[in-house]
Formats: sequence, structure tokens, C-alpha cells
Amino acid sequence: MISKAISYISTVVLVAIAGFFIWKYALGAPENLAETQEGLGDIIEKAGEKWDELDFTNVLDGLGDLEFGDLFHEGDDKPGSNTTISWKSSFIKPNDGGLHLTILNALDDTWQDAFAVAVSDWQESDALQLTIERVEVDPTCKRVEGVMVVCNANFGDKGWVGINENELKDDVIVSSVSKMNEFYLNNADDAQRQFTMCHELGHGYGLPHTDVNPYNKNLGNCLDYTDDPDENLDPGEVNMSKLRNMYLNSERLRSRRVESDGTIVETTQILAHDDRQ
Repeated sequence: MISKAISYISTVVLVAIAGFFIWKYALGAPENLAETQEGLGDIIEKAGEKWDELDFTNVLDGLGDLEFGDLFHEGDDKPGSNTTISWKSSFIKPNDGGLHLTILNALDDTWQDAFAVAVSDWQESDALQLTIERVEVDPTCKRVEGVMVVCNANFGDKGWVGINENELKDDVIVSSVSKMNEFYLNNADDAQRQFTMCHELGHGYGLPHTDVNPYNKNLGNCLDYTDDPDENLDPGEVNMSKLRNMYLNSERLRSRRVESDGTIVETTQILAHDDRQ
């Protein structure tokens, strides 16, 4: 009898504590019924937004190649920019493997194969040293300082199948988020999903497009806009070369001095991206 009473009291205490935290933190410590109702309304609204991010029922049945190309079309016939944007210098070791970057894998199970293939392809570069950490699935795609986050969610009919957002400070990258849009990709074919993953990871390293017209001849790399992704599934040598120039090449400063005995001493210094912050 005593044990039942203790159990009952413990339950009441836990419920009371939970109720206090809900009242104070979830509802904002309402002082009357109207404020309580308003707080509950906010919770329901936020829960609805969270469900929309996770709900893959309102998605396209699939993407034909023409539709896929249209999502990339910029309305002109020109090559991509050659402008690259590098990560902050603290992530770069030109004489020890180039860019040392952690990627947080916040993708759900349906994306693990495409992610693994894309990462493996990019790791063929001698200028990338990637550390992969699988974390909790995050459809909000929260940015994390100093790493690249890769995630998927139903972002809706936005006109983009995937997007990369690099945060810049003093013109260098300090964090990156690559998003896969399930509205278009949930029922897309494997090549379309693989191309998008490779493409957005490439932007996360600071690489530009190699061509922005999807109806030009395919260049054989995943940063080339395309209506036929089967031919553009991996990084390609053009992007590997850019990565080497970005993260492995160093400037050399040579100087000479004459010692008191007439000996000439030549000094060579390697400047390891000192221009970055």
C-alpha cells in the first residue's frame, strides 16, 4: 500500500514539474486563459510547420529529363564562372592535404547511398581531406560554424532541386549547408539524385559552375548544368584541378642577402594562403 502511494505521489510530482516547464517555456508563462490559448496556438502552428518539412506526400511523382533541365535553366548560353571561393585559412594546410573539412551528414536513410558515392568521388581529390560525421536527421538544416551540413527535406515548389548556401566572412567560407529538396527529388531517378548531391557538395568546397546552360553539350562533371545527369555524375578533372589550385598551391617568396664575408644567402618562403583571414 505504501509503495503504491509513493508511486502515485511520484507520478503527480513528475506531472506537476512537466506542467510547469510547459507553462513557462513552451507557452511563455501565460497569466490568463487567453494567453494560454495563444501559446497553444503557436505550438500547434510550429508543429504543423515541422510536419510540412517531414511530409513527403506532397511531392512530385518524378522528373523527366526536360523538367530537370528546366530547373537549372538560366536563359542564356554561356560558360560558368571561374571564380572560386575558398574556406577560411585555418581549415587549409597546403602542404598537408589541402582543405581539412568536416561534413555533418544530417540526411535520412534514403540519401545515404548517394551521399556515400558523392563523398567517395570528391575524396579522389588530393586537395580534400574530409571527415564525415553522421548526425541526427535535421530537416531544418541548421547551420553549424566551421563545417558543411548536408540535409534533405520537403522545401516545396521553390524551383530548385538542390541548393548550397555558403556563409562568408571577409570573403572566405566559414560554414556551409547543402540542401536536397524532396519536393522534386523524392521520386526522382537515381541519376538525378546523384547529380544533385555531387553538385551541391562541390559548391560547398567553394567551386563555381562549369556551364550554366543545361542544353549545351555535357562536359562530364557534376557542376555542369544538364538535362541528362547520367553523363555528369562525378566531379571531373576540371574541378579536381580547381581544387588543387585553391587548396594546394602556395606562393613562394624569394629574397637574397649578402653576409659580411661576402657570402650570398638566398631564402625561400612558402606563403600558405596568408591572404585569407
